[in-house]
Amino acid sequence: MAFLSSRGPSVLRAPACRTRSAAVARVQPSTARVVRAAAAPADAAEVQPLENYEGIDWTEDLPTPVRRRVAALREVQAKQDEVQRAFVRERAELEAKFQGQLAPLLDERSAVVAGRAEVGKFDIPDSEEEDAGIPEFWLTAMTNHEMVGELITERDAEVLAYLSDVRVTSLTGDDAGSFRLTFTFSENPFFSNKTLEKTFYMDDPDEVVPRKFVGTQVEWEAGKDVTFTIVKKRVQDKKGKGRPAATISKKEPCESFFNFFRTPVVPENPDDLSEEDLEALQEQMDEDYEVGVAFKESLIPRAVEWFTGEAAPPMYDNPDEYEEGEFDRDE
Repeated sequence: MAFLSSRGPSVLRAPACRTRSAAVARVQPSTARVVRAAAAPADAAEVQPLENYEGIDWTEDLPTPVRRRVAALREVQAKQDEVQRAFVRERAELEAKFQGQLAPLLDERSAVVAGRAEVGKFDIPDSEEEDAGIPEFWLTAMTNHEMVGELITERDAEVLAYLSDVRVTSLTGDDAGSFRLTFTFSENPFFSNKTLEKTFYMDDPDEVVPRKFVGTQVEWEAGKDVTFTIVKKRVQDKKGKGRPAATISKKEPCESFFNFFRTPVVPENPDDLSEEDLEALQEQMDEDYEVGVAFKESLIPRAVEWFTGEAAPPMYDNPDEYEEGEFDRDE
């Protein structure tokens, strides 16, 4: 399946079902945290540090005058933290206010994409082509985004062709600094949900890893779940009775963009997991958050530029092939 782009048709690079790609750059959190990747309920446990440092006196080896001054500095730090929390709350309120002001424009964008709104000619010559909106607008925009595009398989593309809108909502109050992504789909043969959501709850919006994630459980139609694949294997008769080999089918999880909507939960005891499993879970959590931020800060605000491809200029093997100012953006 090919997509419209200023770079010409963009063919999906991912196979129908694949293992997790190592090509996606991930940011490692400063504090070790871990989650279990599973379709968990919305009241999933919060992410907890792997190590507990409560009760440790970090200044016990310092001279007494220094310890007292550190204690005074802690009081100053507490006041700074309160100011920072107030800043986060007010910033969340401001973001919510401007998102409200942007809503009519995003409604207009959605109507233009869907073909519900009339548009001008813009000095573009007439043609006999039917105006049916912009097919696969969001699928194409997402595919043109390097990080998000890496997660989209051919099977995902068939589903994402029905994606009609994506919005971000900044949460306020006790959840200030947190945000929710809402993906709206037109009626389709794959699942019954009208919308899919992923919410990132933050203690501190400047943290690399949110406190917890909450995703929507996708209500897949029978045989349409693209997060699993059916693997057929031939099994020989182990009893040696000469019977022909039997073919069995096994349902196995596979890589899919729609795994993004699963809710990560914390294992009750991280020590029960191997180091390899912990690392894999941490990588998945990091990737989920980076994808969420990519939608919030890049894809949603500038969707048309990701659709055309101009937000991600083509890469040349030889830097000298660029013409001076070719991709300079007007300020």
